[in-house]
Amino acid sequence: MKVGLNFMGAEGLFDGAIGPVLDTVTKADRIGVDLISTCDHLGFNAQVHADRIRTHGFPYGLEQPWIEPISFLSAVAAVTKRARLSVFVLVAPLRPPLLLAKQLATLDVISGGRVTMCLGVGWQKAEFDANNIPFEGRFGYLEEMVEACRALWGSAPASYHGKHINFDDFHSLPFPVQGARLPLLLGFAPTDRNFERIARVGDGWAVNPAGLPEFAERAATLKRITAARGRDPETLEIEIQFAPVRKSDGTINFPASAEAAVQWSKAGATTLSPLLIAFCKNAAEIDPFLNWVMELKRRLG
Repeated sequence: MKVGLNFMGAEGLFDGAIGPVLDTVTKADRIGVDLISTCDHLGFNAQVHADRIRTHGFPYGLEQPWIEPISFLSAVAAVTKRARLSVFVLVAPLRPPLLLAKQLATLDVISGGRVTMCLGVGWQKAEFDANNIPFEGRFGYLEEMVEACRALWGSAPASYHGKHINFDDFHSLPFPVQGARLPLLLGFAPTDRNFERIARVGDGWAVNPAGLPEFAERAATLKRITAARGRDPETLEIEIQFAPVRKSDGTINFPASAEAAVQWSKAGATTLSPLLIAFCKNAAEIDPFLNWVMELKRRLG
């Protein structure tokens, strides 16, 4: 069982400074955190953002900075040695496929082969419209992007022909250190159709689950669908964006949170990634939280 940390918005604990965030990342890597991640959006339409808060409890204000994630992880790669690097989740169709392949390959080279990327299709049509990219059909497009990336990562020259992406005799170097099998998890809603997509082209599932019983049943379904396609379901990575359990007064119940982590693990999660700013209100709380994270990792085994 692996334990990660998501650093989305962590600069807010340091008055907007990135340097102390990277110092914290370095410390997390040194003590044994398995995965360093952040989140992704290119921007928001104000009304759509307000609607998302109202309908889904979106936790970030419109004034929240969203540091471009691949740029951030490049800096993380330079100050870490062992933790894997990810985005939970990268809205992949907002990037041209050749650029996405180049970005991930380069990050893998810089980090020495430590990229495990979570890719998704996004929920905000306005974000696609502002980027002049079709919103409809983005699920199928993402599948093609994964296949095209693997073609580019596996050989030069490379060729790929799909409905949306086509190239022949194309050279794109460097290759990732991990080659064409650089792990790609897909951040999809837990439907059978989406699980078929994961079974076809993905290495796992990045999930923000509604509840433990639903997750356990859906994780079992994903494994069944993967096995039906002739793949070993035990090789799937399943990453949970792990939230704290809170007391009635709103403070974090750390023993209950640790027990919840145990239950997620038993239900099929392979990586738990707490969001740092969900657990820490200020910089002084970070070191005790990191100690708790490592105690949790030892308990999960």
